[in-house]
Amino acid sequence: MDATLSKNRRILVVDDSDSIHRDFQEILKHRMYTYDLDAMEASIFGGHTAASPVLGFELSFASQGAEALEKVRKARDVAAPYALAFVDMRMPPGWDGLETLTHLWAEDPTLQAVICSAYSDHSWADITAKLGVTDRFLILKKPFDPVEVRQIACALTEKWNQADRSAHAEADLRRSEAKNRGILTALPDALLVVTRDGTCRDFKPARGAVASTLVFRTDEPISAVLGEELGAQMADHVGLAIDTGSAQIFELRREQEGGARHFEARVAGLDAEDALVLLRDVTEERQRDEAIKQQRAREDALRAQAETLLSISTPLIPITDDIVVMPLVGELEPLRMRHAQETLLQGIMARRARTAILDVTGVPRVTPVTADEIVRIAQSARLLGAEVMLTGIRPEVAQTLVALGESFSGLSTQRTLQSGIAFAMGRR
Repeated sequence: MDATLSKNRRILVVDDSDSIHRDFQEILKHRMYTYDLDAMEASIFGGHTAASPVLGFELSFASQGAEALEKVRKARDVAAPYALAFVDMRMPPGWDGLETLTHLWAEDPTLQAVICSAYSDHSWADITAKLGVTDRFLILKKPFDPVEVRQIACALTEKWNQADRSAHAEADLRRSEAKNRGILTALPDALLVVTRDGTCRDFKPARGAVASTLVFRTDEPISAVLGEELGAQMADHVGLAIDTGSAQIFELRREQEGGARHFEARVAGLDAEDALVLLRDVTEERQRDEAIKQQRAREDALRAQAETLLSISTPLIPITDDIVVMPLVGELEPLRMRHAQETLLQGIMARRARTAILDVTGVPRVTPVTADEIVRIAQSARLLGAEVMLTGIRPEVAQTLVALGESFSGLSTQRTLQSGIAFAMGRR
């Protein structure tokens, strides 16, 4: 939409003379002056002089000050205020121009005004004593010059529109600032505005249990709280954030009563001298991280110990170049049996053993599952060209192995480890 269509060009003429009303009607609203208004506006404010068919002023008239006040009040109520009022100085029997304007400004302080006065009316001292020294009014001496009236109308309505736009922009800015401050205030973290030289310009403390751990004072160096070393580190990051335009993220470790606390600092430049610093207490997070790290270290140590014990519990002992012995002691759990199989097969491959002796003298019992694992070990060893001999079998273990039937038939046995070794060496 063209900007001229949305401008406020509403003018109130306050004069007790109907002829004056007609004069203003002729000067400000007649169609022949449309191009003149455009040209004057362009000469004053810049732009082109193309005529607009709707350009002009919207005029209202009042004969007395009280009537004018009522019109101004109603215009404000319907959100269609007047931009300008031409007010005659003398309007018997009611208020004069100064009193009228005082009432109008009390109702609408943004109203621009022109006091229409004869030379014999009030002096400038009288006027300023009543209205004050302000830029909201001009004095137009009678008799009127039509060009002067049009110029004043054009200038003051434009002044009103510019002031209105500025007021709306300022209100929008204040709302935006309030919204941003509300968002920042809602954050649980401490917020600072810090200068290049490390001075705290503004500070919002953190919320929650750690609110008192860092308390900065405005217009004081941050080193007063952080100490010289951490204060210098913070100032360096503030300078980098301002100069590079990139956020700086780093961590501070501050020693204090009750133990060290850790803070994550995020720094963003605001302008050429200041930066916004967000400080988040991450002490609990770091403590959790350290606890997890220690727990993992303990688990790794236990795992290493278990692997060591597992390898010790299933040792492979070379008797000769081609005979190896693996004594099994204790309960034969599935994990131990798998490890025993891996160790035995690797030993057979490495030493090119022809006989592998599994001694179960120290095994208190053999379950069907364990017995089946022993048979699997023997079968795997045979695939590598080695024979597996089982020694140290007690009666209860023998009963379990016999229950396997044919699957156990290919496994040679000896009563004791000693007899097994002797038998294996006798076959060389």
